[in-house]
Amino acid sequence: MALPESASLADMLRRHITEHGPIGVDDYMGMCLGGAGSNFGTTGYYHSRDPFGATGDFTTAPEISGLFGEMCGLYLSHMYEVANAPDTGSVIELGPGRGTLMRDMRGVWERLMPGLAAAALHLVETSPSLRRAQDAMLGAKTVAGWHDDVESALAASDGPLFGIANEFFDALPAAQLVFVDGAWHRRMVGLRDGHLGFVTGAVADDIDPDLPEAPADGMVAELCLQASHIVSLLGRALARRGGAMLIVDYGRQGNPGDSLQAVANHHPVDLFAAPGDSDISHWVDFAALGRAAQNAGARLVGPAPQGRFLMRIGLAARAEQAARHAAPEERRTLLAAIDRLTSPAQMGEVFKVALLLPPGAGLPPGFESDEA
Repeated sequence: MALPESASLADMLRRHITEHGPIGVDDYMGMCLGGAGSNFGTTGYYHSRDPFGATGDFTTAPEISGLFGEMCGLYLSHMYEVANAPDTGSVIELGPGRGTLMRDMRGVWERLMPGLAAAALHLVETSPSLRRAQDAMLGAKTVAGWHDDVESALAASDGPLFGIANEFFDALPAAQLVFVDGAWHRRMVGLRDGHLGFVTGAVADDIDPDLPEAPADGMVAELCLQASHIVSLLGRALARRGGAMLIVDYGRQGNPGDSLQAVANHHPVDLFAAPGDSDISHWVDFAALGRAAQNAGARLVGPAPQGRFLMRIGLAARAEQAARHAAPEERRTLLAAIDRLTSPAQMGEVFKVALLLPPGAGLPPGFESDEA
């Protein structure tokens, strides 16, 4: 018997698991968030709300201060200038949120780099509500096209490619493996006493060769094959067409282990408490992204801690300039925002910045070694 239209996502998941058996952690994450291709795509988290800012569930760097977008815009302007790119290039953003970051970046380009401002803009966004927000923020005439996936965005664009993905890869569905009785098993989501929860699946026979060595019993590892696939697509395009792509996300240089987390109203919540009503994310494995870039004939520079990167490309000087023209209360707000973006105790260390480039050598600004 079909469930009523008013059935919650939790009801739909329980029914699905009852009829078809446990699902992968990546499938659970995709169904909850409503990513393209998921069985319950129109009922997922990103399809039903604007999750950003004080009235949402979490706040991203562009919403904290416009200076974040300015610095990213200045950085891509530099990469555009170094590449000596023609005016026929394209700009791509993965997961544009409300459009705040692209608005701030384009403000810089319109003043300093008109070639980038004139480049065709392609946005990868599956949420209808966020597409409307981006339209309102940027204007329909600004956006050359919205796309459900990276493949269609790359197919619709041409020329050198410049872009950014800020807190995009952490929301891609990640699979989990758990080491039990001397072997890696797939970690699944099933029913335990009628409630959603983790269960152990079959032995994984096609696991990533770069999993932790000598794992202890009960150790969990995460694999995000979709992230590696997307970096491969972008890397091949950059190797062929030229350009640069900034990737900003929280993560580490290596497998993060069990990093899956759910957040609602700016607070951690149980992963299974309210499917579809909380954001689910995971730490990005930048080492895996680097391998994908190399295999695609490109290179991933970094990652560097966000705080160090922003300071090395001039955030302190730009903030000081802005503060000179600010009222006392505005100055305090500005300094608090800069601290939030750069302090190791806040976003400065856990968030990382990497740069996807065509093959080559040398370290671009912001990615100098610790001794520099």
